Amino acid sequence: MRQAYDRAGSIGYFLNQAIAYWKGSDRRRAYIFGLGFVLSLVVNLIMALLINQWSKGFFDALQAHHLDAIMESIKLLIILAIGTAIAAIITVQFRMRLQLHWRIWLMSNLVERWIYSSMSRDILLTYLIDNPEARISDDGRIAIELLVEMGGGIIYTLLISSSFIVVLWNIGGSVSLFGYPVYGYLVYSVLIYTSLTSIGMLLLCVPLVKNVEEKAAAEGHFRYYLTENIHQLVDTPNDELDEPHELNGFFELLFKKWVNVIRGQTKIISFATTNNLIAPIIPVVLCAPKYLSGEMSLGDIMQTAAAFLQVQSSLNWLADNAFSIANWSASAHRVAALDKTIMSQFASDKIQATKQNYTHYQSDRPSI
Repeated sequence: MRQAYDRAGSIGYFLNQAIAYWKGSDRRRAYIFGLGFVLSLVVNLIMALLINQWSKGFFDALQAHHLDAIMESIKLLIILAIGTAIAAIITVQFRMRLQLHWRIWLMSNLVERWIYSSMSRDILLTYLIDNPEARISDDGRIAIELLVEMGGGIIYTLLISSSFIVVLWNIGGSVSLFGYPVYGYLVYSVLIYTSLTSIGMLLLCVPLVKNVEEKAAAEGHFRYYLTENIHQLVDTPNDELDEPHELNGFFELLFKKWVNVIRGQTKIISFATTNNLIAPIIPVVLCAPKYLSGEMSLGDIMQTAAAFLQVQSSLNWLADNAFSIANWSASAHRVAALDKTIMSQFASDKIQATKQNYTHYQSDRPSI
């Protein structure tokens, strides 16, 4: 419980420090790239809605054997494909440039604080802060990159789920259940199905978060050990190395932590694969009675199936990105721990300087 509380506090600390990027001297560039990223997600949503609408026209033309309409749909698809590719390129440009500038800002701040704190690596180790270089470069990069990706994922999830829920509501209409009409039954179906799959996925993901953080910590300890002892290991003859050597302990620990991560990912992949197999069939089964009765066309079913999958995948975003969240949490925790230690040194230096100034002031005061 205490470790979970400390971890949550470290993540909050990291977010508080990272958000300062949007208030600093580089905030104009941050808002340009950030706004561009959000607008590009909106363009991607528009393209997804247009393609969903296209599927209805194409399959209706296919059902009616209208060759001219089929050819026009194929031409339209080419235009939509080009538009989708351009939207994807713009999204990548804004996202990666925002990640790059934000990461450089974070690393420069961490390096500057470390330099001015005058804390050596040995002093940091006394605070259980190993491998500060990797925390700044690797963990800082992962923490910022995944933060931007997760932020964009959440925004896109809200946009696409709300938009395609409207599509499902309008296309699905109502169905009679025990003599009572149920309007928007496709929306209720996707919400119930997604809730069940999300609960199952989250039950598998919670242990994985802890396993990934432990794996990241073990990797950091191993890198620090090699950095500090590589010259000694190289200079020591093989017959003089201790048996079993201390390195074996690091290898065994890394192996154990990675096995735990592999087991967790295997369970998640198995669950996700089964879900990907079943999910496309559910909307077809739900719409089959209306299709057989003539209330729905083939285009309606295909448009419904595509919208159902869009909503289902977007609402499952949290569970599908559990591994990324775990990686981000581990990296953010390590960066926050380093920055907290450095800032605490700043605070102690200020207190010490204040005490010294006060002592000098008292000694220099004229006696009354």
